[in-house]
Amino acid sequence: MRPVSPRRSVLSAALAAALVAPLPVLADAALILVESDYETLNDVPGANQAAALAQLAEDKGFDVSASLDQTAREASRTVAAFRRAAEDGERVLILVSGHVVSDGTNTWLLTSDAEEVSRFNVGSMAVPLDPLMELAADFPGQAVVMIAASGEHLRAEDLTPIGTMEALQGVTVITGPLDGLTRLTREALLVPGLPLDQVIEDAPRGVIGTGYISTATSFLPSDGERVVIERTAQNPEAAFWLVAQTLDEARGYELYLEQFPEGPHAEEARAALGQIEDQVQKSAELTETGLGLNQAARRQVQRNLSLLGFDPKGIDGIFGPGTRAAITAYQTANGHEPSGYLTQPVLAEMTAKADQRAAELEREAERRRLVEERRDRAYWDETGSRGDEAGLRAYLDRYPDGLFAEVTQERLGEIEADKRASAEADERSFWDSVRQTDAVEGYTSYLTRYPEGLFAEDARARLAALEVDREQEAGQARARAEEDRVAGNRVTMLLVETKLQSLGYELRADGQVDSDTRRAIRRFQNDRGLPVTGYVTQDTMVRLLAAF
Repeated sequence: MRPVSPRRSVLSAALAAALVAPLPVLADAALILVESDYETLNDVPGANQAAALAQLAEDKGFDVSASLDQTAREASRTVAAFRRAAEDGERVLILVSGHVVSDGTNTWLLTSDAEEVSRFNVGSMAVPLDPLMELAADFPGQAVVMIAASGEHLRAEDLTPIGTMEALQGVTVITGPLDGLTRLTREALLVPGLPLDQVIEDAPRGVIGTGYISTATSFLPSDGERVVIERTAQNPEAAFWLVAQTLDEARGYELYLEQFPEGPHAEEARAALGQIEDQVQKSAELTETGLGLNQAARRQVQRNLSLLGFDPKGIDGIFGPGTRAAITAYQTANGHEPSGYLTQPVLAEMTAKADQRAAELEREAERRRLVEERRDRAYWDETGSRGDEAGLRAYLDRYPDGLFAEVTQERLGEIEADKRASAEADERSFWDSVRQTDAVEGYTSYLTRYPEGLFAEDARARLAALEVDREQEAGQARARAEEDRVAGNRVTMLLVETKLQSLGYELRADGQVDSDTRRAIRRFQNDRGLPVTGYVTQDTMVRLLAAF
C-alpha cells in the first residue's frame, strides 16, 4: 500500500475534525498578485484584468487580497493578509501575473521595483511562490492557482523565466495569457457545480490545466453540495466519509474504517482500498518487470537477501512467496515502501549492502582460517608430530580435516599394518572380521577377548567414532536432504567443486562426490564458521556464492 506522509496524515485528521465540529459560515479567500508596470523591466499587460478578476471573486463571496504593481515589501503585506483570510476559508483562489523566474529549485514573481536581478538578490525584490503553492496544498481539491507569466524577454543572471509551476497534490494549476484566465474564471471556474475537467475542457486557446482536475467535483459547489457539507457538521460518519472521498487515497479510507468499521460506507471504503492496493501492486509489478531480471539475476537477489539476513526460502531464481516476504522485510527494515517488488534504487542499495556484507564475511573467514591454522599447527607439534599412535589419534580426534589429517591417516594405517603383521594369526583373523563388519558389537567383542590386544586402541577409537556418528546421524540426514534440494544434481555439484577449487581446496572437479569433495566441503564450512556437515546446505551455498 502506498505510504502516507505525516503532512497528509495530519491533514486527514484535521479535515475530519473540522467537518465534525460545528461549522461557522466560512468565507473563501482569493489572492490577486499582478505586476505590470515595472520601473526598469519590460512592462506586462494586466491592470484592467486584475481589477476584473478581483471583482469577480468578490461577487462570489471571496475575501480578496489584491496587489497591483506593488513593491516587494508591500506585496508581502498583501500575502500576509491573504494567509490570515485563508485560515478561516474553505477554498483558495490565487492569481499570479508578471515576470516569473526560477533558479531550478525556487520560483518567484518579480515585483515592480525589481532591477538587475540575480539569484543572490531576487528575494529582496520578488514574492516567493513556493510557499503559496504549499498553502494551496492545504486545501486539497479546493485550491486553484492561476499563472500568467510573461518573462520571455527578461534577462536575469542565474535565473530562468518560466511559464508554470508543478502542481502539488490536490492543487489545480491553470496557466495562460491573463485575458484568457479572466475569461475562464468568469465563464467556467466560478460557475457553481461545474466539474473541473469541464472547466479545463472549455478553456480559451492557450489556457492549460494541470494537477488536480476532477471529473466529479467543482471548484464552487452547487447549492445541493453546500447543503451536504452543512449536514456533515452534525453527522461525524458523513464527515469522515466526505474526507475519504475528497482525498481518494488509502489513508482517507483507512481513517474512515478506523472510526466506523461497521459504518454504512464501510464496504465501499474496503472496496476502494482493495482497488488502490491492486493498482499499487500492478504498478510495482510493472516496475520490477522493467528491470529485466533473468534467472541468474534473481538468484543473485536471493543470495543478497540471504547474506543480509532475510531468508528467501531458496536460491533458485524463482520469486515465490518466500522471496516476496524477504523483499518486503528488507524494504520495511530499510525505510522503503513494503511492496514486495523491486525497484532500481532498492536493487542497487541491496546489492551494495550485500557486497559489503560478503566482503566482511570473507575478511572474518580469513581471520578465522589463520587463527585455526595456527592452532592446528600448534596442536600437531604437541601430538601428531611425535609419530606415536596416541599422539596421532589425539590430533585426528580434534582435527579430522586438519592440515595434517591425511599424513596422520597414512601414518596410522602404517601402524595398523605393522600391528597386523606382528599379531597372532587368530587375533589378526578376528580383527579382520571385526573391521569388515565395522559394528559396535564387533569392536566390543574384540575388546572383551583382547582387552590389551594389538588393535585395542583402534577398537576403542572406532567405538568412539561410531558413537559420534550415531549422535550426528539425525543432523547428517537433514544436511543430506538439504543438499538434495540445494545441489541435488551433477551440474550444480560440479559448480560447487569448481568454486572450492578456486578457493584453494584440494579436490577433483567432475561432479562426482567422493571423500575429497566431502573433506573440502567440511574444511570450507569450518573456515567460515558454519556447521560442519560435509554437505552443501543452503547457508553453505550462500557463502560459496559470496566467497572470492
